[in-house]
Amino acid sequence: MRFFAETLGSTAAAIHGQRRGRVAVGVDINATHHRAARSGTVTGVCTPLYEGGSVTTYAVAISDESGRLVCSARLTCQLIKSSFASSAE
Repeated sequence: MRFFAETLGSTAAAIHGQRRGRVAVGVDINATHHRAARSGTVTGVCTPLYEGGSVTTYAVAISDESGRLVCSARLTCQLIKSSFASSAE
């Protein structure tokens, strides 16, 4: 589940960074696995905790079909200048 949480948080950070002409680079992730999800569908919700100009942090909650929390995670990304933007200037 950590990989799913990381995908959700990284995608959100990339979208946020793109609006500022920056690229998101992961600097920290922690995840707690509360229970197994052996079958069925899981749902992930990514909530911004902080969206700044150079750092962004998201909380991710992953639940099973019964709405029980399977995994909770926090992801922080640094937003750096894109080398593509620098070469275009």
